[in-house]
Amino acid sequence: MNNTSISQIYIGYEAREHRAFEVCEYSISRFTKDSTDVLKLRSQDIPEYSRNWGEPQSTDFTFTRFWVPYLSGYKGYSMFVDCDFLFLDNPYKIKGYINPDNAVSVVQHPPYSPHTLEKMDHIVQHRSFRKNWASLIIFNNEHPDNKKLTPDYLNNHRPGIDFHHLKWTDKIGSIPLEWNCLDGYYHLELPKAIHYTDGGPWFKGYENTRYADIWLDFSEMMKNE
Repeated sequence: MNNTSISQIYIGYEAREHRAFEVCEYSISRFTKDSTDVLKLRSQDIPEYSRNWGEPQSTDFTFTRFWVPYLSGYKGYSMFVDCDFLFLDNPYKIKGYINPDNAVSVVQHPPYSPHTLEKMDHIVQHRSFRKNWASLIIFNNEHPDNKKLTPDYLNNHRPGIDFHHLKWTDKIGSIPLEWNCLDGYYHLELPKAIHYTDGGPWFKGYENTRYADIWLDFSEMMKNE
């Protein structure tokens, strides 16, 4: 393990997935207790946020995730994760895979085609270069490349898909696949974090996916605590 310390975890918030957010936050808190700041990331809480170019946005955090270095004062290391994640191990352990020479570290998913034309509640699926790479990101906030992510650049750079392709840097580290196990695409016996990318059990029609029972168990545990 290296000496990298993740100071805060930002969870992307989407109102229609409030339950998913709560369970994701709960799953993190079971491992990290009070040692990590877990923060709700919402566009309405970023006064400088004004991006509005009519681009497809399936969630409120489509673009807010790239504000993390700015929101962190370009200091230390921060994690961003989509709200449709469930952690089965301590996310702090990811720090062991971080090379400080890299601006970001992600699970570098191989190319794949979505199973359906729509996901979640009738949101159009998009095939994309580096699809889902940006669903969990460790930002080295002090890296020179991340200092390009200023409010002006974040609001005005186009096309927006460049952000999801991580085009602002070529210093991209790799995290093991088990930390972003895509439900319905990967069959891992011991995933460390499950990503319900097409939709989780909080949506009708996704109650019987491969890893749905694990999420439902966590949801029940949360209610009983």
